[in-house]
Amino acid sequence: MTEGDLRSRVRRHLEFIYPDVPLDHLVGDVLDTIGLTGTEVVAAGGPRWDQHEVAVITYADSITEAGRVPMQTMHELLDDLTGDVVSVVHVLPFYPASSDGGFAITDHRAVDPRLGSWDDIVDLSETYTVMADLVVNHVSAGHPWMSQFCNGEEPGSRYLLTAEPEDDLSSVVRPRTTPLLREVETSDGPRLLWCTFSYDQIDLDFAEPEVLLDLLRTVAHLVGAGVRWFRLDAIAYLWKEFGTSCVNLPQTHEFVKLLRTLLDARCGDSVIITETNVPHDQNVAYWGDGDEAHLVYNFSLPPLVAHTMLSGSSAAMQQWLGQLEAPPAGTSFFNFIASHDGIGLRPVEGLLSEAEISRLIAAAHSAGGTHSEFDTPAGPKAYELNVSLWDLFAGDGDPLGVAQFLAAHTVMLSLAGVPALYVHALLGTPSYWTPISEPPRIVREHGLPPIEQNKRTINRRKVTLDEAVDLLGAQDGIRRRTLVELVHRMLIRRAQPAFHPDSPQVSLDLGSQALGVVRGSAEWGQTVVSVTNVGHAHLTVDLEVLSALCPQGSAGTQFAEIGCVDLLSGVLLGPSERVDLAAGQTMWLCLEAERREAALAHRSSA
Repeated sequence: MTEGDLRSRVRRHLEFIYPDVPLDHLVGDVLDTIGLTGTEVVAAGGPRWDQHEVAVITYADSITEAGRVPMQTMHELLDDLTGDVVSVVHVLPFYPASSDGGFAITDHRAVDPRLGSWDDIVDLSETYTVMADLVVNHVSAGHPWMSQFCNGEEPGSRYLLTAEPEDDLSSVVRPRTTPLLREVETSDGPRLLWCTFSYDQIDLDFAEPEVLLDLLRTVAHLVGAGVRWFRLDAIAYLWKEFGTSCVNLPQTHEFVKLLRTLLDARCGDSVIITETNVPHDQNVAYWGDGDEAHLVYNFSLPPLVAHTMLSGSSAAMQQWLGQLEAPPAGTSFFNFIASHDGIGLRPVEGLLSEAEISRLIAAAHSAGGTHSEFDTPAGPKAYELNVSLWDLFAGDGDPLGVAQFLAAHTVMLSLAGVPALYVHALLGTPSYWTPISEPPRIVREHGLPPIEQNKRTINRRKVTLDEAVDLLGAQDGIRRRTLVELVHRMLIRRAQPAFHPDSPQVSLDLGSQALGVVRGSAEWGQTVVSVTNVGHAHLTVDLEVLSALCPQGSAGTQFAEIGCVDLLSGVLLGPSERVDLAAGQTMWLCLEAERREAALAHRSSA
């Protein structure tokens, strides 16, 4: 792509977003700000991922030790815990912030000195692909723009989003039940500020092009520090228009396309990941036609996996898998089952019944967690479960629960997409209610109930290195053994071309007690059939029946004729054999010849 082609594309994006703004200078300002003026345009790179890709999600200070910079402890601990199996590290917001686990940012181009420095981010990028957050929707009430707004000073006086009492906000959809507007005193009298998430998170007005340029300065700074994967936090709420839902508006999608065009040109190995905790069809719309996000968070997966394991039935998940459409070329899912946030329930609207969602909520409460709600024109609705994944499945160390915890991760590793694991799931950290000694000022002023501050911190615990070691050794080391087995499975996965994020995926109907998925094909050089017993009792699988269900032309159809090997156990299975699976057990089945070829190819590439 020439610089002229790039300018034309950027202009088309900006014409859509800002139809009433003169663009002659804005196009040049955008290119200059992102670092594309007077430099050679980089062609979009080749494949951005393969089966070796595994991400870990962590705060810089999820685990700390005395006398060490948290980012350095995190870097060393990841090396020790996971060895070579992790390739991407998502460091959750490491900027100075006032609340919401770092998502109320006071300075987007600084590192909180309590966590580390930009040098630590650069060092991490030399070992791993670093993924960082672009918190585009809002800034902290402690950001300099807030005081500028109140004093009528530039640029903050133009950057924050306001509303008037007569504005039509009746259709607004947002993930909270707190009031949308916050009244503040300014030099011009009382004003109403828009707060999608909390009174400590003030929404930005992206109708002002200077707000876009400031964001691009942050992007350029992150690229310079070695960041290559960019998580667009809460991107669905970026653009607002009165009288609409103010979520997933066309300008928001065009904004993502603009950022994709700019980053493809700035660094060809960049990846954009959209974080949109909304119903599935709205979520995958952020792939566009392959010209928007590279990856979208697979938000339907966590609640579906939880429902499948806890209910012992794969029916809902098999139906969902059977209906999934293949992503556009060059795009995929970002698969996860646990993160710093809760387990979203909006993404299973229409996939699970109200009764099934109610049972998930009850399970979270029974495991010592809770749930949160969001506001709709019809009133509050359940938004997410707030509970640690270990507690949800295996809190008491029950063997079935531990097997389900491991099976849930193995199912995720089996599916098309890039898998991501949360550091507290790796450690088996229990739910934790943060004690509040001094609530944030904004909470004190507006009387928000303490419980509302804590619902997400339940899964954001900060532990010392000694506490982490003790945790892994607790209950006769069940967490440590689970972690070792999980790492072992990730090592096996990375050697199988069938598990490339882009390889074909076909679901198998093996009955409600089993979850079956075929990955790969002859074109990919390997077929792997993943079968998990999601039930709570033993399950017998007949290879002849399994073979008959596999897609014609795939190696799975040969299992009944020549047998296969279970990659996880190494056991060879003879033709037409009947296999007994314990509750929570997974088999990754493939032909022995394909297994050998994949292993040779893996050793050669390594």
